[in-house]
Amino acid sequence: MSSKENQDLSSDMVDCPMQVRIAAHPWEKNEIYKLRYQVYVEEMGKPLESILRKRKQIIDAMDDRSILIYVKAGSEIAATLRVTIASVEDYPADLVDTFQLHKFKTVHADPSNSYFGLVTKIAAKPHYRSSPAFYLMLVESYRLLSAQKVTFCFGGCNPSVVPLYERLGFRRFTKNFTDPGYGLLVPLVMMIQDIEHMKAIKSPIYRLARKHPSDLSMVQRFSETFPEVARYHNTQLVTQKSLWKYVESKLSPSPFTFPIFKNLDTEKIINLLLAGVIFSCAPGDCILHQDSLCNDLYILLSGTLVSSSNKDSHILQAGEHFGSLTFPDQSRQTNSIFALTECELFVLSRQSFERYQHLYQEASKTLLNNLKIAQPLSQDYLNTQQGGQNHE
Repeated sequence: MSSKENQDLSSDMVDCPMQVRIAAHPWEKNEIYKLRYQVYVEEMGKPLESILRKRKQIIDAMDDRSILIYVKAGSEIAATLRVTIASVEDYPADLVDTFQLHKFKTVHADPSNSYFGLVTKIAAKPHYRSSPAFYLMLVESYRLLSAQKVTFCFGGCNPSVVPLYERLGFRRFTKNFTDPGYGLLVPLVMMIQDIEHMKAIKSPIYRLARKHPSDLSMVQRFSETFPEVARYHNTQLVTQKSLWKYVESKLSPSPFTFPIFKNLDTEKIINLLLAGVIFSCAPGDCILHQDSLCNDLYILLSGTLVSSSNKDSHILQAGEHFGSLTFPDQSRQTNSIFALTECELFVLSRQSFERYQHLYQEASKTLLNNLKIAQPLSQDYLNTQQGGQNHE
């Protein structure tokens, strides 16, 4: 790509001080690898193996055959992501299995088109996480995928980040997987020609997507091939009424009987639930690893979990909670949390809680007080210690 083309990627974003670029030079890629290291290792404490420790970079074999997109704000790289476009045969076997790419070949309108997109290695500096940087990179990714006639784009994220992806147009479609160093991840797929869905959720990508033809038959084949999609509560489509009815059916006899919701009315609980996401786990899934950093609150809605350490283990039942929202710094877990049965959990990220806190100050105080009183999971069951750097 020429320098002029590189500069013009964000030509239609004249009101935005950020520039979206594609890394074409070694110095750009090195800065991207360093940013990944800063975010995933120095800030989040991820135990990643693909690290060049002396140079403090994160790089792996897929970087050489992928497109590295980044956002430049002033003189610094604010955020980055990686887009891979390849055939099924060119993806590692574990990714083919995780995203069930062979099944997706049958969903293709054109069976001879075996190219799939994959978005990974997303990283942003803390002060740019509430900026348009991520959306701008995804819009550029959509341009690239459309130009290459790619129908499906995949990705994976930690459960607490699912709402961000669903806001763009990604869907959950299959069971979770674990990526060493990154923890439990939820597989996601965006159908490039699912224009009606993007319109329905008011995706920021819709403005660009509507210029392309919609393929409703492909969406239908996707639903028939992956019927489990219907069980996931899409955060952009779920209604207050249906969400409350569902949680009521799980937390019997009533959500109000559980300590975490004490003195909160229906409206405040619903708004709390809308701020997070409900996700599913299969037996054996590890929700939190010992020594991992956590700034999220988890509430078990159904099923059975076990909290275990070198000293002891405890069973967690519906209505119980773990994780942390209250520490000024990230909390390092001294227990691991595993699913013993099929489970459904609600998770609220600290960033989402801070937005809730701004809107509902009294309800937030009540919730934090309930968390302090209902301490068995955060102290006896799930001991935590201060750790990590300040996470904004």
